[in-house]
Amino acid sequence: MRRKRFVLAGAVCAALAVAGCGSSSSTTPSTSSPAPSSTSSTPASTSPASTTTTSTSTTSGSGGVLGSPNAASGSPVVFGAINNETNAGADFPESREAANATVAYLNAYRGGLDGHPIKIDWCITDGTPSVSGACSKKLIAEHPVAILGATDLADAVTIPAYKAANLAYLGGMDFTPVESSAPNAVIFNDTAQLGNTLAALYAVQHLGGKKVAIIALGDTQGEFTADNLWVPAVKSAGGTAKVFPAPPTEADLSSIVEAAISWGPDVIGLESPSQCVALLTALKSAGWTKPVISIDPCSAPVTIKAAGGAANGMYWFQPFQLATTNTQDSQLASAILAKYAPAKIAVDSPSLAEMSTVMDIWSAFHNTAPSKLTTSYILSTLRSGSDHANFLAEPYTCNGQAIPAYKAICNAKYYLYQVKNGQAARIGTTTYDEGTNLIK
Repeated sequence: MRRKRFVLAGAVCAALAVAGCGSSSSTTPSTSSPAPSSTSSTPASTSPASTTTTSTSTTSGSGGVLGSPNAASGSPVVFGAINNETNAGADFPESREAANATVAYLNAYRGGLDGHPIKIDWCITDGTPSVSGACSKKLIAEHPVAILGATDLADAVTIPAYKAANLAYLGGMDFTPVESSAPNAVIFNDTAQLGNTLAALYAVQHLGGKKVAIIALGDTQGEFTADNLWVPAVKSAGGTAKVFPAPPTEADLSSIVEAAISWGPDVIGLESPSQCVALLTALKSAGWTKPVISIDPCSAPVTIKAAGGAANGMYWFQPFQLATTNTQDSQLASAILAKYAPAKIAVDSPSLAEMSTVMDIWSAFHNTAPSKLTTSYILSTLRSGSDHANFLAEPYTCNGQAIPAYKAICNAKYYLYQVKNGQAARIGTTTYDEGTNLIK
């Protein structure tokens, strides 16, 4: 549901990385054809927790934050993944770029999986059922050990195909209820459901939002999210909500903003990630000084920079530790992206979710022989025990209780952030997961 974002060229990795970003060696798929395209993350053969004690990071060693090189060799352990990159309104190349960067690091510094290099076979989609369905058939025919979740929007077609092929679906963005409740899925972190509800609750309970105006992307998905996640949460907290749809093709959103302000709200919520900059600048031009709370794509460093000072003061919830938290995991993520990711990678939930997914898989199976990586073994291992190390996030437990309506989600704890002086600052030390009962 956080499926669209504002794309702007620029060096945004510096906002997360502690050093300048390097260039990526991964292949960029063509975006000129509607047919599914594929590319692989080539196993690297050259070097490249949260705030609790469950971090998957290691001590720096002789190689700094990345540690000492320990290159993988031999036959690769292959995963499949579908990523949405040829839909102009919902393309997330950063998901693939971040996964490839993390794989390159693990293959060069952590010995891959049991000494074998990790490889991801990608199939690029536009998010339509026909193209994603063709991608799933292609990946299944290549016999991967599992499917990595990424940003596919047609999981209603692909997840059943993976299940029929006896393949596990691991991590990524939980855009739809299908992957969030699939019996063959393990979703390490909720990234697209509870965050909306938390924003609505916080607007009423902590920002004085007796009336909350929700400016949502004016398409079926945007309005569905506003009507089914934001509005019920505002009402449950005792507030009144009204949705103001923003036409997807509208460049000047001043009239939408003026309509929302004229309603007399105490708080404005933003649920239109493809229009973040336009909305933030329009709010500033209109003289809006009351609280703004958004979904986290509006907080991407590239968006904050493009909005000038208009993003200052904005609140949002996100399940991942950002660079400004200065945790061990965030320092490692910064170093990985600096060394292996493209300089223009967008640092947002799709990219961080993919880093977390790849690192969590490595943490669970780095000493497991590839021959043991059957679907039943993968799922039973990830679902056993509790409070597993979860890269960049709170520990995960796959007992179906994180969000009761969505049994595949293993962690739904979020951090609260605010833009202060042009940077993301975590607010307090509390983690948030209330309101799961409001998600049906």
